[in-house]
Amino acid sequence: EILTSSRVQLIVLLYDAAIQSIELSRRAIETQSLAEKARFLGRAISIVGELDSVLDYEQGGEIAKSLHRLYDYMLAELVDANVRNNSQKLEGPLRCLSTLREAWREVAAQHQAPLAMAR
Repeated sequence: EILTSSRVQLIVLLYDAAIQSIELSRRAIETQSLAEKARFLGRAISIVGELDSVLDYEQGGEIAKSLHRLYDYMLAELVDANVRNNSQKLEGPLRCLSTLREAWREVAAQHQAPLAMAR
C-alpha cells in the first residue's frame, strides 16, 4: 500500500498507524502488560515525532506552526501516559489524531477526484 500511495495518502496511513498504536497501548495499560504498552506507545511517539519533523514551515505557515504545537502536546501526553501508566492521558492525543486523520482523508479524496475524472 505504501508503494502506491500519494504523499497525502501516506499521511493518512501514518495517522491510522498512530491511532491503532494508541488503542493497543491503552489495552496494554488496562491489562498491565508493560512490555506491550511500551512497544505500542513507542511506536505512536515515533509516528507523531515523524509527522512533526516533516512539517514545512515555509509553505505551511501558521498551519504548520499550529500542527507543531498540537504534535508537541500529543508527544507530551503520550510520554506522560507511559510514565504514569495512565490510559486516560491517551484520550487527548487519540481525539487529535482522529480529527486530523479525517481532515487528511478529505484532502486525499479531493486529490483522487480530479485523477478519476482525467482517466
